[in-house]
Amino acid sequence: MPILTVENVTKKFGAFEALRGVSLTVEKGEAVAIIGSSGSGKSTLLRCVNDLEKITSGRILIDGEPLADTVDGKAVYPPERELRRLCMKTGMVFQQFNLFPHLTCIENITIAPIQILKKNRVDAEADAKRLLQLVGLENKADSYPAMLSGGQQQRIAIARALAIDPEILLFDEPTSALDPELTAEVTAVIAKLAQQNITMLIVTHEMEFARSVADRILFFEDGEIIAEDSAEEFFSNQKNERICRFLNGFQK
Repeated sequence: MPILTVENVTKKFGAFEALRGVSLTVEKGEAVAIIGSSGSGKSTLLRCVNDLEKITSGRILIDGEPLADTVDGKAVYPPERELRRLCMKTGMVFQQFNLFPHLTCIENITIAPIQILKKNRVDAEADAKRLLQLVGLENKADSYPAMLSGGQQQRIAIARALAIDPEILLFDEPTSALDPELTAEVTAVIAKLAQQNITMLIVTHEMEFARSVADRILFFEDGEIIAEDSAEEFFSNQKNERICRFLNGFQK
């Protein structure tokens, strides 16, 4: 059974339809990259999967359990407690890091395990130190976000997302706020996660990164998936003229 199943999902903001019948699956251990023009619905999809936005219709299953379904043409959600439990199966990494500025790095990483998962502090801090080592920042445990570079803050944000032991990691343009040198820091960490078969759904505008890390590429256009293929096939044998124009724009 796929870790994530999205079936015929629509999302409207007033009269604007941001998602138009989107369907996809993500298998356990798979890294899937979502690319496409700005405003094509990529980030909206992630926000629906993480329940930061409510769908208008369709169905979303996480590990086979319904996060959202449709009854009589309207989206329905489980009770709040069940909804929160399902949302803890996803970890979200945002464009702008969203770290708590008044907390140290290790406090940012441990706050959810302690307060939500009810882990004891000793175990949570031991896990956090392991995650800090994973992202190459074991010497920054007691630093505050303002003391870090953008790339370091994003790596802490990745460690924080991993701290709840999610079934799937969601990345929403994780390098868009970074310069090229700092981008390389972050993409290297995500590539390491892919090598460890951590399930990921990644919205990105970094084409070479998508090609090297993703098992599969989805291309969004006007709220729809218009192409889906393995990363190698997508980039090496692309026949769709619209997608070729898009890719050529990144090569200039």
